[in-house]
Amino acid sequence: MEYCLKDDCKNKSGREIWDYIKQALSKGVVISSIKEKKTYTINYINHESISFSAPTRNNEDAEIINFDDFETVVDRLKLLGQFNTNTSKESFKGTSLYRKRSPLFALLVGCGVIGNAKQ
Repeated sequence: MEYCLKDDCKNKSGREIWDYIKQALSKGVVISSIKEKKTYTINYINHESISFSAPTRNNEDAEIINFDDFETVVDRLKLLGQFNTNTSKESFKGTSLYRKRSPLFALLVGCGVIGNAKQ
């Protein structure tokens, strides 16, 4: 499936999108993966990071999405226009999020930041 930023997020900065996500999430919120086969539980979200864990990843230990890398990836995704977890790999290179593409996509879809590009 191809994704794109939803209209209300296309012109927002990385910080504005992060703050939008912060409003939608809280500790204990469970987000399904984009194929709905896995779940990610939010441990916390603050100004600089999102902590999540999943039963099928990293021995269920918490993983972190930091704001700086998030902002970098979101800015690169904006340039792509349409993308998926495979076509966006280059956008994640050089960040700590490369191996967290699926959880990040689940987060962005679950919070309404990205959606189906065909709609």
